[in-house]
Amino acid sequence: MARTFFAGLLLTALIAPVVSTQSPTPAYVIVGDSIEFGLGDDIAADGIGYPPIVAAFLTTFFGRAPAVHNSGTPFAQTRDIWREQVPEAIASAAGHAPVVVSWGGGGNDLADVVTGPQAAACTHIQSCFGRLNGLLNETEQTIDRTINQLRAALGPDAVILMRTQYNALLRSGCNSAENAAVGTAALEGVPGTVLDRGLNDRIRSVAAKYGAQVVDVFPAFAVNANTLVAADCIHPSGAGYQVIATLSNAAFLAAQ
Repeated sequence: MARTFFAGLLLTALIAPVVSTQSPTPAYVIVGDSIEFGLGDDIAADGIGYPPIVAAFLTTFFGRAPAVHNSGTPFAQTRDIWREQVPEAIASAAGHAPVVVSWGGGGNDLADVVTGPQAAACTHIQSCFGRLNGLLNETEQTIDRTINQLRAALGPDAVILMRTQYNALLRSGCNSAENAAVGTAALEGVPGTVLDRGLNDRIRSVAAKYGAQVVDVFPAFAVNANTLVAADCIHPSGAGYQVIATLSNAAFLAAQ
């Protein structure tokens, strides 16, 4: 009996150090809207949307596959992401290291104002810019709460990637030139007016505040909207998702 007991202790002593030195599995968590969900993707070979492409890149970088949890929900607004998706993301990342987060949002918050009946007047009436600015002030506060909560829960070593929004209305035939101009103003701002900071300016500011990396998709989509925006005039095409993935990977590497 004693010999068996001591043999058991010896086996435990030999195994314990091996178990304790195993490093945790990486995690890749995604929060956002239809773009994080992958709507409009017409290239299925690399997965739906950009997260599978980024996950494959992270697998190569880390030398093992991360645990992936995607909470992206079609048509979610920033308050939905903050209230519903962030708690899921934090819970999914628990016990994992390193942690990478992709965040996207804000476009649905602006949709009604940018494409509604009053949108055409926004290029001429400053009060419309004022309405957009007020809406963006609220959206910025929600984004700030979101990234603050993620940073506080996941710690300083987590890599947080924040995607800017592109202007889908720049694709030919998608909307009027006036509405397309309002979309760009809402995203990039109009210096010298009350709307001097657009949604993307605010995303960049929040990213700087919390040490997140900006995945700036606006420029690439602006110069190649006909290819990168899907025929639905809302979501990225398959090529668009590949561009978002490439920019996300570059932003991740910039954090290393």
